[in-house]
Amino acid sequence: MIVIDRYIFRTVASATLVALLVLLLLESFLSLLVELEDVGKGNYDFLAAARYLLLVQPQRLYELFPMALLVGSLLGMGALASGSELIVMRAAGLSLARLTRSAMQAGLLLSLAVLVIGEFVAPPLEQSAREQRAMAKSEDMAIRGGRGFWARDGDYFVHVRGVLPGIRLADIHIFKIDSESRLETVTAAQSARYVEGRWRLEGIDRSILNGDSVQTERLNDLMVVSGISPQILDVLAANPDELSIRDLLVYVDYLERNGLDAQNYRLALWRKLLAPLTYLAMLVVAMPFVFGPQRSVGTGQRLLVGLLLGLAFFLANYLLGNIVLLYGYPPLAGAILPSSLFLGAGFYALRRLR
Repeated sequence: MIVIDRYIFRTVASATLVALLVLLLLESFLSLLVELEDVGKGNYDFLAAARYLLLVQPQRLYELFPMALLVGSLLGMGALASGSELIVMRAAGLSLARLTRSAMQAGLLLSLAVLVIGEFVAPPLEQSAREQRAMAKSEDMAIRGGRGFWARDGDYFVHVRGVLPGIRLADIHIFKIDSESRLETVTAAQSARYVEGRWRLEGIDRSILNGDSVQTERLNDLMVVSGISPQILDVLAANPDELSIRDLLVYVDYLERNGLDAQNYRLALWRKLLAPLTYLAMLVVAMPFVFGPQRSVGTGQRLLVGLLLGLAFFLANYLLGNIVLLYGYPPLAGAILPSSLFLGAGFYALRRLR
């Protein structure tokens, strides 16, 4: 049985990797067309665009893997069916459940590698790519990332810990440097909103340094003009789907401690944690199309079925997630429902084939 498991693993793995490569090339080509529209802004040239696309590939690999696994399992196991190899395996006494389990083992082994990339490799590279693109597009502003981000705006150095939806900032510190590179003022604000071309700081504590003395004052709000525009924030804003599980845990805790809505980030966190269930669902839902009319189905038809099923899953995942958030249901429900529905449908179809 170990020989058959290895054979099925090689078949499914090779087909999945080919499908993943094709999807990545297609996605990269479409993304390049979009990036070419921004080439020429500031210092953003073609090489910068190519570097950006290269750095975001691990994140795109993580996002496209479920569909690649679905298409790869259909093509790989379908090739065995077309060559009558599955018929020989079943004649030798292997059941549908046993063959499905071998395919699932192959998929889950690939999933482990993708999960490591999605947790440890993709998020920092994605963040670095966005920061480098922002720096290249902005000629007068230097930006660096970390927990939140740092920005230089003339004589001011700004640290923002949280960038929230709706053009909002949280936990801001502004340091003003005089002409002799000495610290002149330190301003701490709880939050900020973008209003009519200016930032409105709220909950302000400001310290003014004058020689050996420090003068402090408390302000309810303050309107300031800054080169940090909403377009820059859109680049640096924390996209829940691109954060690692560790960062999502930190961000959810930060939002909840400050009384802010964290449901969208909780949904992304549950989707990350339940990713193995998604991969399992992709494999199971593909098997009935393999063990059905084995010899009459061509590669093109299997490819079409895989793409349609993948699109149906992503659509269901998007719609159910938003519906759950809209009606205030637990984010766990929005994360688990699409995979559970596909998993249940796949097992039901397999049971009917017995």
